[in-house]
Amino acid sequence: MRLSAVWVCVVVACLLGVPSGLARAADVDFPSPDTAVTGYGTTTYLDLARHFVTDIKPSDNGYVGTKLIPLRHIGGKDYESSGNDSFGFYDISTVQMKVDGQDRLLVLFDFAQAARTAQGVAVLALYDVSHDARLIDAVDVGFDQSTYFFDQGLMPVASGMDVILTMSSHFNSSQNYATHSMIMVRNDRLILIDTAFLFGDKTCAAEMQQTIRYTANPNAGKPYAPITVVVSEATSPTGQDCGEEAPPAAQNREFRVIYTWDAAAGRYGRDSDVLETLAKANEERF
Repeated sequence: MRLSAVWVCVVVACLLGVPSGLARAADVDFPSPDTAVTGYGTTTYLDLARHFVTDIKPSDNGYVGTKLIPLRHIGGKDYESSGNDSFGFYDISTVQMKVDGQDRLLVLFDFAQAARTAQGVAVLALYDVSHDARLIDAVDVGFDQSTYFFDQGLMPVASGMDVILTMSSHFNSSQNYATHSMIMVRNDRLILIDTAFLFGDKTCAAEMQQTIRYTANPNAGKPYAPITVVVSEATSPTGQDCGEEAPPAAQNREFRVIYTWDAAAGRYGRDSDVLETLAKANEERF
């Protein structure tokens, strides 16, 4: 069954209760792969995709190829996938962003759309829009089966500087799983700030959902503003008769982390490991 990026975004937004418009809701576009990249002459998005899957072409199941060039995973070597023999997509997503005052084009190729695996391959590619499709950097940002830009897409942390927000997820009839990533560009290189792993679960007696929100004031902090990340967890009884399964009491919890720019280290540092602790607790709930 075809699962486009747009459809998956809608489904998971409903499942995870994703909030919108909390920082800046970037305009995420879904151009046809055969569309010419604006300002790049006859170069199409499919041509850009061939930077990564060199033999990708139209097929009966979207756009599919077998030859993936080696790419680093933004989460490190532990997340590098292997063993896949095909890679493909139905559609791609793009966002215009700012990096140190410069206009950049982000293109996300979720190569697991037409060739689904337990951990997808999703290439996030950064281009200089002042040159003819000049690729600056590219990384694999796939932490789960499907990957796409988070509802906000981008979050400004300074005048002319955006942080990238992505999300990888999968779900079944009663549980949903999502890894949220904060990414920035530093010295023309895509680097990971941090991830947050969220979980949702529904039983006969109760439903538990976790949602995430990001906030930053681009006018506060030099050179980049502090980032506040809040994960909210809501547990509510369903009200159904579940026999011996006792309904839990309604409960709401919050997990908050503040990321502050460390000039000496050249990166963001966090004030708490609470999201790492939450991720471990979520894994025990599977």
